[in-house]
Amino acid sequence: FGSKRAVLLTSLPHCLAWTCFLVSQTVPALYLARLLNGCSLGMYYGTFPLYIGEISNPRIRGTLITFVAQGLILGASVGNLIGAYASLVVFAAIALSLSVLFFLSFMMFPDSPHYLVREGRLAEAELSLKFYNRQVDVQTELELLINFTGHQKKLPLREAIRLLKDPFNRKIVILVNTFYIFTQLSGIFTITLYMEIILSELRVSVIAPHLAVIAVGLIGFVTAVTSMYINDHFGRKVVLAISSFGLSFDLFAIGMIYWVIHHGQDHVVLQWLSIAALLFYQICVCIGILPIPNCLMSEMFPPELKELGSFLANVLSSLCAFIATRTFQPMIDATSHEFVFWFYAVLVLALFIYAVIVMPETKGKSLQEIQEMMMKSDTKSRSQPEN
Repeated sequence: FGSKRAVLLTSLPHCLAWTCFLVSQTVPALYLARLLNGCSLGMYYGTFPLYIGEISNPRIRGTLITFVAQGLILGASVGNLIGAYASLVVFAAIALSLSVLFFLSFMMFPDSPHYLVREGRLAEAELSLKFYNRQVDVQTELELLINFTGHQKKLPLREAIRLLKDPFNRKIVILVNTFYIFTQLSGIFTITLYMEIILSELRVSVIAPHLAVIAVGLIGFVTAVTSMYINDHFGRKVVLAISSFGLSFDLFAIGMIYWVIHHGQDHVVLQWLSIAALLFYQICVCIGILPIPNCLMSEMFPPELKELGSFLANVLSSLCAFIATRTFQPMIDATSHEFVFWFYAVLVLALFIYAVIVMPETKGKSLQEIQEMMMKSDTKSRSQPEN
């Protein structure tokens, strides 16, 4: 299908889900709608980084991926705001209209140049390059694309799986998936889902918990706008290292607030500290933890491994998110709130160490240059033991 059509298809289960909400509010209909929404979100995470990576200029690729990723944060914030005052039917009607609008408008966009070159449709690829990158030398870019992807054939699934036997390909897949494992198991979506409950457990009453959740979402969107500049200016490695270290400290602080409250302290200062900690949590997540793995997925995989690599990353990410969400309350029941948050803090600290030691810097590099850099690094690491 190509990355553009794959992104387009994500709107179909979304439209069906909101239609379910409109026609029926029974429990089975709600379960079906939630299942369809989950499928759509999973498809979205597995396709949009590849699409952005294939159409964007290297100088702004990180900015574009961050911009698209943060649309989720804006949507969640607006959803929290509308959901607090509108009925489910009204909310579903608004969401359905936006999904239909996306489908109709995105249909008019051309396929990515990478996909068209792989399909041998060079005339269309030239037009696509003109549409997406109007300031580049189209002929030069087209020749580079032909050299980079033109010799790659569309592989059947069995052949793509065999590519994982190659140590270089396996290393790339493990590197990207490790970031998703750390970010999802550290509870970034779990805490977002439970945020209103967390505020209630921290005895926040200076502001209504649902209003605090809306404020946290809006702060996340403001941070997302800032991160669009930061990502390409400072580089992925620096941004992820800073955000993961800050998030680890923040999760440890939330655990300490729980510990103090459980030992009998209940001061208004703790309420403001709790709100501040969750605001800082949202800043750290939106500035690096959320967008950077998507950047890596769009940049790191070689052309012949993009589809399988993104599929594996998406499945593993969803599985880890499910495990983190499903085990959150049982872990609290078995231990304590503070232990769970400290456990998450340790995982994010491990992500910080991994980012500093292992993560390559891809800022400003074309997809071709990134592959060449990774191959040189792999060749160098293999030759060191021999020396």
